[in-house]
Amino acid sequence: MGLRTYLVAAGLTRLADEMVGLALVLFVLLRTDSRALAGATVAAYTVPSIVSGPLLGAWLDRTRRPLVALVGNQLLLAVAAAGLLLFVGHPVAVLALASLAGTALPMSSGGFTGLLPRIAVDLPRATSADALVYLSTALAGPAVVGGLTALFGVDSAVVAIGVLATAGALCTLRLRVPPHADVVHMSMARAIRDGVRHLVTTPPLRGATLAAVLGYGSVGLLATALPVRVAELGHPAGAAGFVWAAIEVGSVASLLVLRGHLHRWRPERVLFASIAGYGLVLASWPFATGLVVLVGLAVVAGIAQGPTLTSLITARQRYTPAVLLGQVSTTGPSLKIGAFAIGAAVGGTLHDTRAAIFAVAAAQLVAAGLGLAVSAPGPLRLRTRDGA
Repeated sequence: MGLRTYLVAAGLTRLADEMVGLALVLFVLLRTDSRALAGATVAAYTVPSIVSGPLLGAWLDRTRRPLVALVGNQLLLAVAAAGLLLFVGHPVAVLALASLAGTALPMSSGGFTGLLPRIAVDLPRATSADALVYLSTALAGPAVVGGLTALFGVDSAVVAIGVLATAGALCTLRLRVPPHADVVHMSMARAIRDGVRHLVTTPPLRGATLAAVLGYGSVGLLATALPVRVAELGHPAGAAGFVWAAIEVGSVASLLVLRGHLHRWRPERVLFASIAGYGLVLASWPFATGLVVLVGLAVVAGIAQGPTLTSLITARQRYTPAVLLGQVSTTGPSLKIGAFAIGAAVGGTLHDTRAAIFAVAAAQLVAAGLGLAVSAPGPLRLRTRDGA
């Protein structure tokens, strides 16, 4: 029952979050016709997590009430969604609301995932289920935005984000999270320092984090480039949501097939191979002559990307002691989100969409290569449930 409640709460929250990126871009583009403001709004939503991730993660490892941070994130998102509808004509207010909602953004992914070892009896199975929920919401989010925008206008997508975030908060309040088995007496500053040091000095975790951050960061270019590219192919910009959804269809299908076999290989190596494969497929996107072809290529890209998230979560769990897992689980996503913000901001200034897509493809290959380079091949270090 605990895991089921967790998956519902995490699913609702992540669905709302997965809708935000595309909804913000479409909302600002359609209401202000400013690509620069659209990119800046996405950046404003994601940049605060660079700072807040390590802080929230350290607190999550120490607090007796971890659900407070999760519920706070959901309520902030609901408030920001309502504010956007009221203040869209005021760029400063839009950027401020996006920043407010983004402060607790790492809680949606890493914050929930960091609780898994305290809830799950079968951790590998729970991790796989968590990754499937994440991928499924990533699939549904853009598609829901695209569908609502086409049927009822982009305002309806913003309203839906607020409703889903509120529902996620109510479900989260029903969770029962056992206290840590380990008693943490260190100061907050030391906890943050130890967590960051662990992330940097543990070779396979360092390599996996670097590859994930660089790879996901470059995808930020697509946040603004893809809707414009879809429009260039003769379709409404909102149809970009179906391209994002197609990626996740491929990812879910790939993970369902491979999840029983991923334990045979080191998780960081699976991650590097998956990111590289994703980049190779992305390199074909600029040659798509129509939306149907682009959607088909997106499915193939998703198949290549499928094992990425599960492998990254597994690497964090495997190479991290329990007393640092919450921080590592939020710091990693905060770095990814921050890199995505930079990519989105840069993407808002680019006008050649094909060149932008080629840049994203090349960045995936660079990310995989650098991740492999900084991952020393030393002996496998397994983390037990008690942190040993």
